[in-house]
This record gives sequence, structure tokens and C-alpha cells, in this order.
Amino acid sequence: MYYLVEHENADVMAPYDYLYHLDETAMWALTKGAPLGLLRHVTFLLNYMNAWLHHVKDSAEEVEKAVKAVFDWVPSRFQPRISRLVSSRWMRPRALSVLLFFTLVVQLAVRMPLQFTMSLARSAWDMLGRGLHGVPPLITAVVVVFVTSDAWRILGRGFTVRFAVVVAVFLVASLLFLIRRDCWLDIDAEDAEAADLLENIEQSLEGFHEFTRRGIKPAPMVKPSGRHAFRIYLSYWALTAFALIIAAGLVASALIVIGTILISRNDTATMAQSVHVYRSLPGGLVITKQLLSLSCSLGAFAAFFLVAAQRPEDRKAFMKDVLARYRRALLVYWVYCGARDQARELTQIPVPVRQKEPAAARRNSGLRAWIAALPLLSARTAAKSDAAPRTPSNG
Repeated sequence: MYYLVEHENADVMAPYDYLYHLDETAMWALTKGAPLGLLRHVTFLLNYMNAWLHHVKDSAEEVEKAVKAVFDWVPSRFQPRISRLVSSRWMRPRALSVLLFFTLVVQLAVRMPLQFTMSLARSAWDMLGRGLHGVPPLITAVVVVFVTSDAWRILGRGFTVRFAVVVAVFLVASLLFLIRRDCWLDIDAEDAEAADLLENIEQSLEGFHEFTRRGIKPAPMVKPSGRHAFRIYLSYWALTAFALIIAAGLVASALIVIGTILISRNDTATMAQSVHVYRSLPGGLVITKQLLSLSCSLGAFAAFFLVAAQRPEDRKAFMKDVLARYRRALLVYWVYCGARDQARELTQIPVPVRQKEPAAARRNSGLRAWIAALPLLSARTAAKSDAAPRTPSNG
């Protein structure tokens, strides 16, 4: 349970408040799809926690506060044990790193599926709400093809390889029409646009609001590079493809309803020259394999028509709607990055700042470099070992 403790200097965040808010903001951004590096986050938490404890001479009370801030979600009966481990001179840096990394992974394993499902459902619902206004024109564009016997004979053969190729070609062509070569132009946000995106962010995300109140600005965002750029652009392409699939699904669903009502079993046999009934409904209505395959094929064509016939301003508005939630997550992630980089200014704790490495050095760094990036952990453990009373030998 999080609690707020007053600090002597109102302009300086208490270290336990800072740690809690930083981890809360990081986990929120990560579960929403932000390209947060979990290993780097763990490294910073440990470096900061040990700089803080070194600053207060390993006070038992401060150790308990640090554990509560970092391991807040862990059941309270386990927190005293973690506090003893953190303050123990036998606790090696690698073991503490693994402990914190494991707890965060477990936390994400519990939260990530639910958060991802809810985020996906909300995005789909938003797209459905906006897509309902664009479905009638799309249906009008394809209904002429829908009622022709040639379309039933060519596209109504069922779920064959030809069907898969047709749907894939239309969707891929739609995606290529919609995305930009420089994806960052669709993702970046200026100050006014960032304020609109963050207007309805959850009030429960106290860390984000606390950091922005202290001057950490979410915009302008810095264009990423390397693996972070790859993750951001991969999410950009995936969300765009998801939006096209939603649009195709809306049109296909509408055509299935229309076809079920208007096209009888005999009409299907006449136009498609074959009929395979999946389900018979009251009133002589039938859902056939030919109707489903034709509707899905025309749904994919409607998605292509949607983007191919767009004006530049329509495309811009469409992409803003598609990327709204993801851009909000990136803005929160940028606030997290600013709060992490300004830890010394916010809390007056002399935590070492990680210097930016050349690209070649970053490629060659792995788990060994990550563990080596914990100098304060090693120094504190060594100091404890030297300060520990030594048992005289019997010799």
C-alpha cells in the first residue's frame, strides 16, 4: 500500500516516493506497449536504491522504506525478509539483481496479459465506434460487386489458397498505402497535441502527475534509434494492420448480415454453382461457406478502398485515431525517462548517471555489462565485508 510521507524540503522528492512513482510509471508504460528496457530499469532501481542507502549509512528504517517502494506489490509478510536480505552483508549484487528482476517479471506476467487484453479491446472498441461512420460508404462501394454472380463464382469458393492470397494482397497493399516511410512523423507530438492526448490519463497514475508537476515534460519526444526505434516502428505497423483488419471485419460482418437476409440457399447455388451450408436459421435463412468467403474477400477490398481513396487530411486523422493510445503510452514513457535522468535533481541523491555509449559498445554489451553497471552495489557489499568483525583463527 502506497503512503505519502512529508519531506523536509517540499521541492525535493523523498527517495521512497520517487522510487515508488518511478516504478509505477515504468510498469504502466511497459504494459501499454512502450519500449522500456526492463534490464536497464532494474539496473537503475538498484543503483538508486544503493546510492540512497549509502547516503543514509544503511539505516534499517530507510532499508525498509526502500523495500516497500520497490517491492510494493509483494505481500507484506515477505517484505521484512527482503529487507534483511538487502541489508545483509552476505547479499551479493548478482543475487539482489536477480531477485528484483524476478519480482518484476512475475509482476508483469500477472499484469501484462490482462492489461494487454484490455488495451486491445479498448482500441478495437474505439476503432469500431469511429468505423461505424465509415462502413456505409464502404458497403456502397462493394455492394455492386456483392450481388453479381461472377463475384460469387470467383470469390465464393470457400477458404482456399486463392482466398488467402486475395485477402493478404488487399491487406498488405492497404498497409503500404497507409504507413509512411518515416513513421515518426505519425508518432511524434508537439506540446499542444501532447496535452490533448494526456488530458484523460488515469488520475490513479500518481507518479506521472507528480513528475509533470515538477517540470518533467512529455514533449517534444526525441526520435529513437537502434532497438528502441525497431520496437516503436514494429508497434506502429502492427497497430495500423490491426486497424485495417477491424475495418475489413466491419464491412465483412455487414455483408454477412445482408447476405443472410437476402440470399437464399437456391440463390447461392445459382450464383456460386455450389452451396455448403454452415448453419440454418429460422425463416429459411442460411449461412453458407460461399457467403462467408465472399464477404471476407470484399471486406479486405473495402479496407484497400478506404485507404486508396483517402485525402491526405483524412489519412492524417485516421492515423491519429489509430495511434492515440500508443502515443499516450510513449508520452508517459518519455516522462519516465526524464524522471530517471533527473533523479539527482529531484531527490538530491547522488546516483550515478549512465553515460550514452557508442553503438558498437551497446551491441557488444550483454548481461555481463549489465551486472558490471552496478558499481555502488559492489562497493557497498565490499565495505560491509571489510567492516564486519573477523573471527580470530585458532592458529
